[in-house]
Amino acid sequence: QPVGDRSMVQVPPANHLGLAWYRNCLLVRLSIADFGLLSIRAAAQIGMASCFLTALAHMPIANVSAIMQIVPLSLIVVAGLFLGEVVGWRRWSAVVIGFCGVLMVIRPGTDDFNSYSTLAVGAVAFATVNDAVTRYLPNRVPALFAALFTAIGVCLFSGAMTSAIPWQAISAFNWLILSFCGLSVAAGYFFQVMTMRFGDLSFVAPFRYIGLVWAVLLGALLFDEWPDGWTGFGTILVVLSGLYSFYREHRQRLAN
Repeated sequence: QPVGDRSMVQVPPANHLGLAWYRNCLLVRLSIADFGLLSIRAAAQIGMASCFLTALAHMPIANVSAIMQIVPLSLIVVAGLFLGEVVGWRRWSAVVIGFCGVLMVIRPGTDDFNSYSTLAVGAVAFATVNDAVTRYLPNRVPALFAALFTAIGVCLFSGAMTSAIPWQAISAFNWLILSFCGLSVAAGYFFQVMTMRFGDLSFVAPFRYIGLVWAVLLGALLFDEWPDGWTGFGTILVVLSGLYSFYREHRQRLAN
């Protein structure tokens, strides 16, 4: 369809993009501001994936997952400092305790601390930007299109990076794993957009911690990675702080 306003950017359709084509979400009329938000979100997702996967390759999965659980608390910081949301002293206290829990997991200054721990913290920063932008993405941008935009950005970046790496043959089993991961990530992109835009965060956000339970179980069963005492205690602090902050937010909404 023609675009009559120069402030709009027309996104052309693609014939083989499956579900997005089926749901008629490929032909979307975007303002420059919408395109900018989607670009920031895609860049944040690229940064998060790069930091997270690199850290995950060199750290126990439970440790990386525990650090990532600080994202809901970092969103409170962003909302309070930059988005004008009123944050009471109780929630600020929960944020401080949560960050103390992360410090117990990464333990800077000890032999257990390395550069990959800072990459996990970097993944938290990128994830915070990603979630904040998603929350304020206009409703006129379909969730499926937003997920597709991000997936294309990650795909192009990954393709550019892998072009500099010597090719190695991939077994059929690894192709199966990669396919499963691709489908899981695609579904995750879509559900994340839907949840952040339309869900009640005080109800939805605690479900994030279920991923931590799975991370600990998979790390123990598949990789024989058992969290030590500091990691376990720090993780508990992060989870309890996050749950308390959601509880306080819920109480505040009921009071208003």
